[in-house]
Amino acid sequence: MKEEKSVLDLFAERNHGISRRFFLQSCGAALAVASMPINLTKVFAADAFSRQPVHTMLTWTLDPRTTQTLAWTTSVTADKGILQYTDTNNYKKDGWKAAVSVQGNTEEFDTNEDYVKLHYATAQRLKPGTEYTYRVGYDSNWSQPQSFLTEADNRSEFKFLVFGDSQSGLPANPEYGPWKKTIENAYAANTDAAFFMNIGDLVEVGQDFSHWKKWYSAAENVLEKIPGMAVAGNHETYDVPKENHSTLPVYFKKQIHLPLNGPEELKGQVYSFDYGNVHFAVLDSQENEEGTYIENMLQKEADWLDRDLTSSKQLWKMVFFHKTPYYNKAERSNENVKRAFTPIIDKHHVDMVVNGHDHGYSRTYPIYNDEFVSSPDKGTVYLVTGRSGNKYYTDLSQKIWDAFFFDPQAEPNYVVMSVKGAQLVVSAYTQSGSCIDVYTIDKNRKTDTPCTVLPGKANYTRLAIWGNLLQTPLIPVSPQQIDNIWYLPLNSFIDFIGGDMDLRNSAIAISYKKDVISLQLDSSDAVVNNNTVSLAHPVKFVKDTPMIAADDLKPLLKFDNKYDALLNVLFLVR
Repeated sequence: MKEEKSVLDLFAERNHGISRRFFLQSCGAALAVASMPINLTKVFAADAFSRQPVHTMLTWTLDPRTTQTLAWTTSVTADKGILQYTDTNNYKKDGWKAAVSVQGNTEEFDTNEDYVKLHYATAQRLKPGTEYTYRVGYDSNWSQPQSFLTEADNRSEFKFLVFGDSQSGLPANPEYGPWKKTIENAYAANTDAAFFMNIGDLVEVGQDFSHWKKWYSAAENVLEKIPGMAVAGNHETYDVPKENHSTLPVYFKKQIHLPLNGPEELKGQVYSFDYGNVHFAVLDSQENEEGTYIENMLQKEADWLDRDLTSSKQLWKMVFFHKTPYYNKAERSNENVKRAFTPIIDKHHVDMVVNGHDHGYSRTYPIYNDEFVSSPDKGTVYLVTGRSGNKYYTDLSQKIWDAFFFDPQAEPNYVVMSVKGAQLVVSAYTQSGSCIDVYTIDKNRKTDTPCTVLPGKANYTRLAIWGNLLQTPLIPVSPQQIDNIWYLPLNSFIDFIGGDMDLRNSAIAISYKKDVISLQLDSSDAVVNNNTVSLAHPVKFVKDTPMIAADDLKPLLKFDNKYDALLNVLFLVR
Protein backbone atom coordinates (compact mmCIF):
# COMPACT_ATOMS: atom_id res chain seq x y z
CA MET A 1 0.00 0.00 0.00
CA LYS A 2 1.40 3.39 -0.99
CA GLU A 3 2.09 5.65 1.99
CA GLU A 4 0.27 8.99 1.83
CA LYS A 5 2.44 12.07 2.12
CA SER A 6 1.64 14.72 4.71
CA VAL A 7 0.96 18.35 3.89
CA LEU A 8 4.37 19.17 5.32
CA ASP A 9 6.10 16.65 3.03
CA LEU A 10 4.29 17.94 -0.04
CA PHE A 11 5.17 21.52 0.81
CA ALA A 12 8.81 20.65 1.41
CA GLU A 13 9.03 18.87 -1.95
CA ARG A 14 7.46 21.76 -3.83
CA ASN A 15 9.48 24.44 -2.06
CA HIS A 16 12.98 23.07 -1.67
CA GLY A 17 14.94 24.81 1.03
CA ILE A 18 12.11 26.04 3.22
CA SER A 19 12.38 25.20 6.90
CA ARG A 20 9.95 23.05 8.86
CA ARG A 21 9.93 25.83 11.45
CA PHE A 22 8.68 28.31 8.89
CA PHE A 23 5.93 26.00 7.69
CA LEU A 24 4.70 25.33 11.20
CA GLN A 25 4.78 29.05 12.02
CA SER A 26 2.90 29.91 8.87
CA CYS A 27 0.19 27.24 8.81
CA GLY A 28 -0.09 26.44 12.48
CA ALA A 29 1.33 23.29 14.03
CA ALA A 30 -2.10 21.97 14.89
CA LEU A 31 -3.26 22.13 11.28
CA ALA A 32 -0.16 20.37 9.99
CA VAL A 33 -0.40 17.56 12.50
CA ALA A 34 -4.14 17.06 12.06
CA SER A 35 -3.59 16.75 8.29
CA MET A 36 -7.10 17.97 7.52
CA PRO A 37 -7.84 19.69 4.19
CA ILE A 38 -6.42 23.20 4.34
CA ASN A 39 -6.23 26.03 1.84
CA LEU A 40 -2.70 25.95 0.48
CA THR A 41 -3.23 28.94 -1.84
CA LYS A 42 -1.26 31.30 0.31
CA VAL A 43 1.31 28.67 1.30
CA PHE A 44 2.16 28.04 -2.34
CA ALA A 45 1.91 31.72 -3.25
CA ALA A 46 5.70 31.76 -3.04
CA ASP A 47 5.54 30.49 -6.61
CA ALA A 48 4.50 34.03 -7.57
CA PHE A 49 8.12 34.88 -6.76
CA SER A 50 11.15 33.02 -8.00
CA ARG A 51 14.65 32.57 -6.69
CA GLN A 52 15.55 35.40 -9.06
CA PRO A 53 15.84 38.67 -7.07
CA VAL A 54 13.13 41.34 -7.38
CA HIS A 55 12.39 44.55 -5.45
CA THR A 56 16.08 45.42 -5.48
CA MET A 57 16.71 48.75 -3.77
CA LEU A 58 19.78 50.78 -2.86
CA THR A 59 19.88 52.67 0.44
CA TRP A 60 22.51 53.71 2.95
CA THR A 61 22.67 52.39 6.48
CA LEU A 62 26.24 53.62 7.04
CA ASP A 63 28.65 56.13 5.45
CA PRO A 64 27.74 56.93 1.79
CA ARG A 65 31.45 57.43 1.00
CA THR A 66 32.55 53.92 1.90
CA THR A 67 29.45 51.71 2.06
CA GLN A 68 26.36 50.76 0.07
CA THR A 69 23.36 48.77 1.30
CA LEU A 70 21.27 46.57 -1.01
CA ALA A 71 17.93 44.92 -0.25
CA TRP A 72 16.02 42.47 -2.44
CA THR A 73 13.23 39.89 -2.33
CA THR A 74 12.92 36.30 -3.54
CA SER A 75 10.62 33.36 -3.04
CA VAL A 76 11.14 31.43 0.18
CA THR A 77 12.75 28.66 -1.89
CA ALA A 78 15.94 30.69 -2.39
CA ASP A 79 18.65 29.03 -0.31
CA LYS A 80 20.61 32.21 0.31
CA GLY A 81 21.28 35.73 -0.85
CA ILE A 82 24.66 37.13 -1.84
CA LEU A 83 25.78 40.61 -2.84
CA GLN A 84 28.69 40.70 -5.28
CA TYR A 85 30.43 43.93 -6.23
CA THR A 86 33.57 45.07 -7.97
CA ASP A 87 35.13 48.29 -9.21
CA THR A 88 33.45 49.01 -12.54
CA ASN A 89 36.80 49.45 -14.28
CA ASN A 90 37.78 45.97 -13.14
CA TYR A 91 34.40 44.61 -14.18
CA LYS A 92 34.87 45.92 -17.71
CA LYS A 93 38.18 44.05 -17.92
CA ASP A 94 37.64 40.87 -15.92
CA GLY A 95 33.94 40.55 -15.20
CA TRP A 96 33.26 39.07 -11.75
CA LYS A 97 36.72 37.51 -11.28
CA ALA A 98 37.84 40.05 -8.66
CA ALA A 99 34.37 40.62 -7.16
CA VAL A 100 33.85 40.71 -3.41
CA SER A 101 31.00 38.53 -2.14
CA VAL A 102 28.96 39.41 0.94
CA GLN A 103 26.58 36.89 2.46
CA GLY A 104 23.31 38.72 2.98
CA ASN A 105 21.02 38.62 5.99
CA THR A 106 17.77 36.84 5.21
CA GLU A 107 14.35 36.78 6.80
CA GLU A 108 11.20 34.89 5.87
CA PHE A 109 8.36 37.39 5.67
CA ASP A 110 4.72 36.35 5.99
CA THR A 111 2.77 39.10 4.21
CA ASN A 112 -0.96 39.32 3.76
CA GLU A 113 -0.51 37.89 0.24
CA ASP A 114 2.74 35.96 -0.10
CA TYR A 115 5.40 34.16 1.85
CA VAL A 116 8.67 35.66 0.66
CA LYS A 117 12.27 35.87 1.70
CA LEU A 118 13.82 39.28 2.32
CA HIS A 119 17.56 39.79 1.90
CA TYR A 120 19.91 42.67 2.58
CA ALA A 121 23.67 43.17 2.59
CA THR A 122 26.07 46.09 2.92
CA ALA A 123 29.21 46.54 0.85
CA GLN A 124 31.91 48.11 3.02
CA ARG A 125 35.46 49.44 2.71
CA LEU A 126 34.60 51.05 -0.62
CA LYS A 127 36.62 53.86 -2.16
CA PRO A 128 35.01 57.31 -2.14
CA GLY A 129 34.00 58.72 -5.51
CA THR A 130 34.16 55.33 -7.20
CA GLU A 131 31.70 53.48 -9.42
CA TYR A 132 31.02 49.85 -8.57
CA THR A 133 29.16 47.20 -10.51
CA TYR A 134 27.02 44.83 -8.48
CA ARG A 135 24.58 41.97 -8.62
CA VAL A 136 22.55 40.09 -6.02
CA GLY A 137 21.37 36.48 -5.85
CA TYR A 138 23.32 33.21 -5.93
CA ASP A 139 24.34 30.34 -8.23
CA SER A 140 22.36 30.80 -11.46
CA ASN A 141 19.86 33.18 -9.88
CA TRP A 142 21.64 36.50 -10.24
CA SER A 143 20.13 39.88 -10.98
CA GLN A 144 21.30 41.81 -14.01
CA PRO A 145 24.48 43.84 -13.38
CA GLN A 146 23.87 47.40 -12.20
CA SER A 147 26.17 50.08 -10.84
CA PHE A 148 26.28 52.59 -8.00
CA LEU A 149 28.59 55.52 -7.22
CA THR A 150 30.00 56.23 -3.78
CA GLU A 151 30.10 59.76 -2.44
CA ALA A 152 33.37 61.56 -3.17
CA ASP A 153 35.47 62.99 -0.34
CA ASN A 154 34.82 66.65 0.45
CA ARG A 155 31.93 66.81 -1.98
CA SER A 156 30.11 70.15 -1.81
CA GLU A 157 28.22 70.07 -5.09
CA PHE A 158 25.54 67.47 -5.85
CA LYS A 159 21.85 67.10 -6.56
CA PHE A 160 19.13 64.82 -5.24
CA LEU A 161 15.51 64.20 -6.20
CA VAL A 162 12.53 64.62 -3.89
CA PHE A 163 9.15 62.97 -4.37
CA GLY A 164 5.93 63.73 -2.54
CA ASP A 165 3.29 61.09 -1.91
CA SER A 166 3.56 58.29 -4.49
CA GLN A 167 0.51 56.38 -3.22
CA SER A 168 -2.22 55.10 -5.52
CA GLY A 169 -5.15 56.80 -3.79
CA LEU A 170 -7.12 53.59 -4.30
CA PRO A 171 -6.95 51.07 -1.42
CA ALA A 172 -8.53 48.30 -3.50
CA ASN A 173 -6.54 49.08 -6.65
CA PRO A 174 -2.75 49.41 -6.43
CA GLU A 175 -2.41 51.85 -9.33
CA TYR A 176 1.19 53.05 -9.51
CA GLY A 177 1.43 54.02 -13.17
CA PRO A 178 1.65 57.76 -12.35
CA TRP A 179 4.45 57.05 -9.83
CA LYS A 180 6.32 55.06 -12.48
CA LYS A 181 6.13 57.91 -14.97
CA THR A 182 7.10 60.55 -12.41
CA ILE A 183 10.20 58.81 -11.06
CA GLU A 184 11.39 57.65 -14.47
CA ASN A 185 10.94 61.10 -16.01
CA ALA A 186 12.67 62.76 -13.06
CA TYR A 187 15.64 60.41 -13.27
CA ALA A 188 15.88 60.65 -17.06
CA ALA A 189 16.18 64.42 -16.71
CA ASN A 190 18.65 64.14 -13.81
CA THR A 191 20.82 61.06 -14.29
CA ASP A 192 23.51 62.79 -12.25
CA ALA A 193 21.30 62.78 -9.12
CA ALA A 194 23.16 61.20 -6.20
CA PHE A 195 20.03 59.78 -4.56
CA PHE A 196 16.34 60.46 -4.04
CA MET A 197 14.05 60.95 -1.08
CA ASN A 198 10.39 59.94 -0.89
CA ILE A 199 8.58 62.04 1.73
CA GLY A 200 6.08 59.45 2.97
CA ASP A 201 2.91 57.72 1.81
CA LEU A 202 4.95 55.63 -0.56
CA VAL A 203 1.99 53.25 -0.84
CA GLU A 204 -1.72 53.53 -0.19
CA VAL A 205 -2.05 50.69 2.34
CA GLY A 206 1.20 50.07 4.16
CA GLN A 207 0.38 46.57 5.38
CA ASP A 208 -0.86 45.34 1.99
CA PHE A 209 1.86 43.61 0.00
CA SER A 210 -0.01 44.05 -3.30
CA HIS A 211 0.68 47.79 -3.06
CA TRP A 212 4.36 47.28 -2.31
CA LYS A 213 4.77 44.92 -5.25
CA LYS A 214 3.32 47.51 -7.61
CA TRP A 215 5.36 50.32 -6.02
CA TYR A 216 8.61 48.41 -6.47
CA SER A 217 7.73 47.32 -9.99
CA ALA A 218 6.92 50.89 -11.01
CA ALA A 219 10.21 52.30 -9.71
CA GLU A 220 12.60 49.41 -10.36
CA ASN A 221 14.51 51.20 -13.12
CA VAL A 222 15.58 53.87 -10.62
CA LEU A 223 15.66 51.92 -7.34
CA GLU A 224 18.48 49.76 -8.73
CA LYS A 225 20.57 52.75 -9.81
CA ILE A 226 20.55 55.37 -7.02
CA PRO A 227 19.83 55.10 -3.29
CA GLY A 228 16.33 55.93 -2.08
CA MET A 229 16.10 57.36 1.43
CA ALA A 230 12.49 57.10 2.52
CA VAL A 231 10.32 58.90 5.05
CA ALA A 232 7.47 57.07 6.76
CA GLY A 233 3.99 58.52 6.20
CA ASN A 234 0.61 57.85 7.74
CA HIS A 235 -0.38 55.45 4.94
CA GLU A 236 2.62 53.27 5.79
CA THR A 237 0.76 52.46 9.03
CA TYR A 238 -2.59 51.54 7.45
CA ASP A 239 -3.72 47.95 7.74
CA VAL A 240 -6.09 45.72 5.79
CA PRO A 241 -8.98 45.22 5.46
CA LYS A 242 -9.77 48.49 7.28
CA GLU A 243 -7.66 51.28 5.82
CA ASN A 244 -8.09 53.57 8.82
CA HIS A 245 -6.82 50.95 11.28
CA SER A 246 -3.19 51.76 11.98
CA THR A 247 -0.25 49.68 13.11
CA LEU A 248 3.45 50.32 13.30
CA PRO A 249 4.90 50.55 9.75
CA VAL A 250 6.07 46.93 9.69
CA TYR A 251 6.25 46.41 5.93
CA PHE A 252 8.13 49.71 5.51
CA LYS A 253 10.81 48.79 8.05
CA LYS A 254 11.28 45.20 6.93
CA GLN A 255 11.82 46.07 3.29
CA ILE A 256 13.60 49.44 3.36
CA HIS A 257 16.90 49.46 5.25
CA LEU A 258 17.87 52.85 6.66
CA PRO A 259 20.34 54.10 9.29
CA LEU A 260 19.66 52.80 12.80
CA ASN A 261 20.85 55.88 14.68
CA GLY A 262 17.43 57.13 15.78
CA PRO A 263 15.59 56.75 19.11
CA GLU A 264 15.42 53.15 20.32
CA GLU A 265 11.72 52.59 19.60
CA LEU A 266 11.92 54.34 16.23
CA LYS A 267 15.07 52.91 14.69
CA GLY A 268 14.67 52.55 10.95
CA GLN A 269 11.97 55.23 10.92
CA VAL A 270 13.85 58.14 12.48
CA TYR A 271 17.45 58.60 11.38
CA SER A 272 20.06 61.00 10.07
CA PHE A 273 22.95 60.91 7.64
CA ASP A 274 25.42 63.28 6.00
CA TYR A 275 25.99 63.70 2.30
CA GLY A 276 28.37 66.34 1.03
CA ASN A 277 28.05 69.45 3.19
CA VAL A 278 24.43 68.70 4.16
CA HIS A 279 23.07 67.06 7.29
CA PHE A 280 19.80 65.20 6.67
CA ALA A 281 17.53 64.41 9.62
CA VAL A 282 14.41 62.30 9.08
CA LEU A 283 11.50 62.17 11.56
CA ASP A 284 8.26 60.20 11.87
CA SER A 285 5.27 62.54 12.27
CA GLN A 286 2.61 59.84 12.74
CA GLU A 287 1.76 60.28 16.42
CA ASN A 288 -1.96 60.02 15.63
CA GLU A 289 -1.39 56.59 14.10
CA GLU A 290 1.53 55.22 16.14
CA GLY A 291 1.13 57.01 19.47
CA THR A 292 -0.78 54.11 21.02
CA TYR A 293 2.28 51.91 20.40
CA ILE A 294 5.05 54.39 21.27
CA GLU A 295 4.62 56.49 24.38
CA ASN A 296 5.62 60.19 24.11
CA MET A 297 6.63 59.53 20.52
CA LEU A 298 7.02 63.11 19.30
CA GLN A 299 8.84 64.24 22.45
CA LYS A 300 11.33 61.40 22.11
CA GLU A 301 11.95 62.47 18.53
CA ALA A 302 12.32 66.12 19.49
CA ASP A 303 14.89 65.22 22.17
CA TRP A 304 16.76 63.07 19.67
CA LEU A 305 16.64 65.79 17.01
CA ASP A 306 18.06 68.32 19.47
CA ARG A 307 21.03 66.04 20.17
CA ASP A 308 21.43 65.12 16.51
CA LEU A 309 21.51 68.70 15.25
CA THR A 310 23.80 69.77 18.11
CA SER A 311 26.40 67.25 16.99
CA SER A 312 26.27 68.21 13.32
CA LYS A 313 28.96 70.46 11.86
CA GLN A 314 27.63 70.48 8.30
CA LEU A 315 27.05 73.78 6.50
CA TRP A 316 23.44 72.94 5.65
CA LYS A 317 20.83 71.38 7.91
CA MET A 318 17.66 69.89 6.45
CA VAL A 319 14.84 68.07 8.25
CA PHE A 320 12.33 65.77 6.55
CA PHE A 321 9.01 64.44 7.86
CA HIS A 322 5.65 63.67 6.33
CA LYS A 323 2.96 65.81 7.98
CA THR A 324 3.05 69.54 7.44
CA PRO A 325 3.38 72.22 10.15
CA TYR A 326 2.51 74.78 7.44
CA TYR A 327 -0.10 73.06 5.33
CA ASN A 328 -2.22 73.83 2.27
CA LYS A 329 -5.19 71.49 2.84
CA ALA A 330 -8.48 73.22 3.65
CA GLU A 331 -8.78 72.29 7.33
CA ARG A 332 -6.15 69.68 8.13
CA SER A 333 -3.59 71.08 10.52
CA ASN A 334 -0.90 69.16 12.41
CA GLU A 335 -0.53 71.25 15.54
CA ASN A 336 0.87 68.40 17.65
CA VAL A 337 3.72 67.93 15.16
CA LYS A 338 4.28 71.68 14.94
CA ARG A 339 4.49 72.10 18.73
CA ALA A 340 6.93 69.21 19.09
CA PHE A 341 9.37 69.86 16.25
CA THR A 342 9.46 73.57 15.37
CA PRO A 343 11.11 74.78 18.62
CA ILE A 344 14.07 72.46 17.91
CA ILE A 345 14.12 73.53 14.27
CA ASP A 346 14.26 77.17 15.40
CA LYS A 347 16.91 76.49 18.02
CA HIS A 348 19.33 75.02 15.49
CA HIS A 349 18.33 77.26 12.56
CA VAL A 350 17.48 74.43 10.19
CA ASP A 351 17.71 75.79 6.65
CA MET A 352 14.81 73.89 5.15
CA VAL A 353 12.08 71.53 6.35
CA VAL A 354 10.61 69.23 3.69
CA ASN A 355 7.13 67.73 4.07
CA GLY A 356 4.53 65.80 2.07
CA HIS A 357 1.00 64.76 3.07
CA ASP A 358 -0.97 67.61 1.44
CA HIS A 359 -0.24 66.74 -2.22
CA GLY A 360 0.28 70.41 -3.08
CA TYR A 361 3.55 72.21 -3.78
CA SER A 362 4.27 75.22 -1.58
CA ARG A 363 7.12 77.00 0.14
CA THR A 364 6.74 79.41 3.01
CA TYR A 365 8.34 82.68 3.85
CA PRO A 366 11.29 82.08 6.19
CA ILE A 367 9.77 81.42 9.61
CA TYR A 368 11.17 81.74 13.12
CA ASN A 369 9.14 81.29 16.29
CA ASP A 370 6.00 80.94 14.14
CA GLU A 371 6.51 84.43 12.68
CA PHE A 372 7.57 85.45 9.19
CA VAL A 373 11.09 86.84 8.89
CA SER A 374 12.73 88.75 6.06
CA SER A 375 15.54 86.36 5.13
CA PRO A 376 16.38 82.64 5.22
CA ASP A 377 19.38 83.72 7.27
CA LYS A 378 16.90 84.50 10.05
CA GLY A 379 14.54 81.54 9.79
CA THR A 380 13.51 78.28 8.16
CA VAL A 381 11.75 77.71 4.84
CA TYR A 382 9.11 74.95 4.91
CA LEU A 383 8.59 73.13 1.62
CA VAL A 384 5.59 70.91 0.82
CA THR A 385 6.64 68.72 -2.09
CA GLY A 386 3.40 67.98 -3.97
CA ARG A 387 2.48 64.53 -5.28
CA SER A 388 4.38 62.02 -7.39
CA GLY A 389 1.58 59.45 -7.54
CA ASN A 390 -2.05 59.06 -8.46
CA LYS A 391 -3.82 60.84 -5.60
CA TYR A 392 -4.70 64.54 -5.60
CA TYR A 393 -6.94 66.85 -3.53
CA THR A 394 -9.46 69.44 -4.66
CA ASP A 395 -9.42 71.59 -1.50
CA LEU A 396 -5.90 73.01 -1.55
CA SER A 397 -5.17 76.73 -1.42
CA GLN A 398 -2.38 79.22 -0.85
CA LYS A 399 -2.16 80.08 2.84
CA ILE A 400 -1.04 83.29 4.46
CA TRP A 401 2.41 81.80 5.17
CA ASP A 402 3.05 80.69 1.56
CA ALA A 403 5.46 82.74 -0.51
CA PHE A 404 4.70 80.38 -3.41
CA PHE A 405 1.93 77.84 -4.06
CA PHE A 406 1.08 75.47 -6.91
CA ASP A 407 -1.76 72.96 -7.07
CA PRO A 408 -0.66 69.87 -9.07
CA GLN A 409 -4.14 68.51 -9.77
CA ALA A 410 -3.48 68.30 -13.50
CA GLU A 411 -0.45 66.01 -13.19
CA PRO A 412 2.07 64.84 -10.59
CA ASN A 413 5.32 66.68 -9.92
CA TYR A 414 8.81 66.24 -8.50
CA VAL A 415 11.53 68.40 -6.95
CA VAL A 416 15.25 68.66 -7.74
CA MET A 417 17.51 70.01 -5.00
CA SER A 418 20.96 71.15 -6.09
CA VAL A 419 23.64 71.93 -3.54
CA LYS A 420 26.38 74.19 -4.90
CA GLY A 421 28.65 74.89 -1.98
CA ALA A 422 26.98 77.72 -0.07
CA GLN A 423 23.99 77.78 -2.44
CA LEU A 424 20.89 75.59 -2.30
CA VAL A 425 18.66 75.60 -5.38
CA VAL A 426 15.16 74.11 -5.19
CA SER A 427 13.55 73.45 -8.58
CA ALA A 428 10.08 71.95 -8.98
CA TYR A 429 8.79 70.37 -12.20
CA THR A 430 5.61 68.79 -13.43
CA GLN A 431 5.76 65.15 -14.40
CA SER A 432 6.00 66.18 -18.06
CA GLY A 433 8.92 68.55 -17.36
CA SER A 434 7.41 72.04 -17.12
CA CYS A 435 9.13 74.20 -14.52
CA ILE A 436 6.90 75.16 -11.57
CA ASP A 437 9.28 77.01 -9.29
CA VAL A 438 12.96 77.83 -8.80
CA TYR A 439 14.14 79.12 -5.43
CA THR A 440 17.72 79.73 -4.27
CA ILE A 441 19.22 80.32 -0.82
CA ASP A 442 22.72 81.85 -0.73
CA LYS A 443 24.34 81.39 2.67
CA ASN A 444 27.34 83.60 2.00
CA ARG A 445 25.27 86.56 0.89
CA LYS A 446 22.45 85.80 3.36
CA THR A 447 19.92 86.27 0.58
CA ASP A 448 17.34 84.31 -1.37
CA THR A 449 16.06 84.46 -4.97
CA PRO A 450 13.27 85.38 -5.53
CA CYS A 451 13.92 87.76 -2.67
CA THR A 452 11.57 87.37 0.27
CA VAL A 453 8.98 90.15 0.35
CA LEU A 454 6.85 89.84 3.45
CA PRO A 455 3.17 90.78 3.44
CA GLY A 456 2.56 94.22 4.89
CA LYS A 457 0.82 94.95 8.13
CA ALA A 458 -2.94 95.24 7.65
CA ASN A 459 -4.63 98.56 8.43
CA TYR A 460 -7.30 96.69 10.38
CA THR A 461 -7.13 93.36 12.17
CA ARG A 462 -7.62 90.42 9.80
CA LEU A 463 -8.90 86.97 10.70
CA ALA A 464 -7.12 83.84 9.44
CA ILE A 465 -8.69 80.40 9.94
CA TRP A 466 -6.47 77.41 9.06
CA GLY A 467 -4.18 79.92 7.35
CA ASN A 468 -6.96 81.33 5.15
CA LEU A 469 -7.63 85.07 5.35
CA LEU A 470 -11.33 85.86 5.53
CA GLN A 471 -12.35 88.48 3.04
CA THR A 472 -15.13 91.08 3.03
CA PRO A 473 -18.16 90.58 2.95
CA LEU A 474 -17.66 87.29 4.82
CA ILE A 475 -16.56 89.26 7.84
CA PRO A 476 -18.75 92.35 8.38
CA VAL A 477 -17.01 93.24 11.66
CA SER A 478 -13.26 92.72 12.02
CA PRO A 479 -11.71 91.13 15.11
CA GLN A 480 -11.16 93.65 17.86
CA GLN A 481 -10.04 93.96 21.42
CA ILE A 482 -12.68 94.67 24.02
CA ASP A 483 -11.27 95.19 27.52
CA ASN A 484 -7.94 93.77 26.23
CA ILE A 485 -9.65 90.55 25.09
CA TRP A 486 -9.72 89.55 21.42
CA TYR A 487 -13.23 89.07 20.01
CA LEU A 488 -14.32 87.96 16.55
CA PRO A 489 -17.68 87.72 14.72
CA LEU A 490 -19.20 84.38 15.67
CA ASN A 491 -21.42 84.01 12.61
CA SER A 492 -18.53 84.63 10.18
CA PHE A 493 -16.40 82.08 12.00
CA ILE A 494 -19.09 79.38 12.06
CA ASP A 495 -20.00 79.96 8.43
CA PHE A 496 -16.37 79.70 7.28
CA ILE A 497 -15.65 76.41 9.08
CA GLY A 498 -18.78 74.86 7.57
CA GLY A 499 -21.10 74.95 10.57
CA ASP A 500 -24.64 76.29 11.02
CA MET A 501 -25.72 79.02 13.40
CA ASP A 502 -29.20 80.20 14.35
CA LEU A 503 -29.74 83.42 16.32
CA ARG A 504 -33.17 83.97 17.85
CA ASN A 505 -33.53 86.86 20.22
CA SER A 506 -30.66 86.27 22.66
CA ALA A 507 -30.36 82.49 22.08
CA ILE A 508 -27.65 81.09 19.79
CA ALA A 509 -27.70 77.53 18.45
CA ILE A 510 -24.61 76.12 16.66
CA SER A 511 -23.98 72.80 14.95
CA TYR A 512 -20.56 71.83 13.61
CA LYS A 513 -19.81 68.27 12.53
CA LYS A 514 -20.81 66.21 15.59
CA ASP A 515 -20.92 69.14 18.01
CA VAL A 516 -24.14 70.84 19.09
CA ILE A 517 -23.76 74.06 21.08
CA SER A 518 -26.25 76.44 22.65
CA LEU A 519 -25.44 79.71 24.41
CA GLN A 520 -26.99 83.02 25.38
CA LEU A 521 -25.85 86.57 24.81
CA ASP A 522 -24.24 88.09 27.91
CA SER A 523 -24.16 84.67 29.61
CA SER A 524 -21.05 82.89 30.91
CA ASP A 525 -22.56 79.44 30.43
CA ALA A 526 -22.83 77.33 27.30
CA VAL A 527 -24.05 73.79 26.63
CA VAL A 528 -21.83 71.61 24.44
CA ASN A 529 -23.28 68.22 23.56
CA ASN A 530 -25.49 68.34 26.67
CA ASN A 531 -22.56 69.28 28.92
CA THR A 532 -22.39 72.71 30.61
CA VAL A 533 -19.23 74.66 29.80
CA SER A 534 -18.19 77.90 31.48
CA LEU A 535 -17.05 80.73 29.23
CA ALA A 536 -14.36 83.14 30.34
CA HIS A 537 -16.14 86.02 28.59
CA PRO A 538 -19.82 86.30 27.59
CA VAL A 539 -20.80 86.75 23.95
CA LYS A 540 -21.29 90.47 23.10
CA PHE A 541 -23.15 92.38 20.40
CA VAL A 542 -21.11 94.79 18.26
CA LYS A 543 -22.90 96.52 15.36
CA ASP A 544 -25.70 93.94 15.51
CA THR A 545 -23.11 91.15 15.25
CA PRO A 546 -22.55 88.56 18.01
CA MET A 547 -18.87 88.61 18.96
CA ILE A 548 -17.18 85.76 20.83
CA ALA A 549 -13.91 85.86 22.74
CA ALA A 550 -11.22 84.01 20.81
CA ASP A 551 -10.13 82.22 24.00
CA ASP A 552 -13.62 80.72 24.42
CA LEU A 553 -13.40 78.88 21.10
CA LYS A 554 -11.04 76.43 22.81
CA PRO A 555 -13.61 74.93 25.24
CA LEU A 556 -16.42 75.24 22.71
CA LEU A 557 -14.84 73.92 19.48
CA LYS A 558 -11.18 73.18 20.31
CA PHE A 559 -9.79 76.10 18.29
CA ASP A 560 -6.57 77.74 19.48
CA ASN A 561 -5.74 81.36 18.69
CA LYS A 562 -2.69 83.57 18.29
CA TYR A 563 -2.40 87.26 17.47
CA ASP A 564 0.46 88.30 15.16
CA ALA A 565 1.23 91.98 15.81
CA LEU A 566 3.60 92.29 12.83
CA LEU A 567 0.84 91.28 10.42
CA ASN A 568 -2.11 92.49 12.53
CA VAL A 569 -3.76 89.10 12.02
CA LEU A 570 -5.66 86.93 14.50
CA PHE A 571 -4.95 83.26 13.71
CA LEU A 572 -7.35 80.43 14.57
CA VAL A 573 -6.59 76.75 14.14
CA ARG A 574 -7.94 73.44 15.35
